[in-house]
Amino acid sequence: MKVQKTSIQISPETRDRLFRLKFRKTYDQFLSQLCDMYEEKELEHSSKK
Repeated sequence: MKVQKTSIQISPETRDRLFRLKFRKTYDQFLSQLCDMYEEKELEHSSKK
């Protein structure tokens, strides 16, 4: 089964910054991990209120 993919528009500068951060992962894996980290931080922040 083929995984569906979409495209996003980012500037070359942002793409270059992402490339330096992703450490041998695919962009999809890296962005998914980044989303997970953000969601965890948001949960921590909301539970401290």
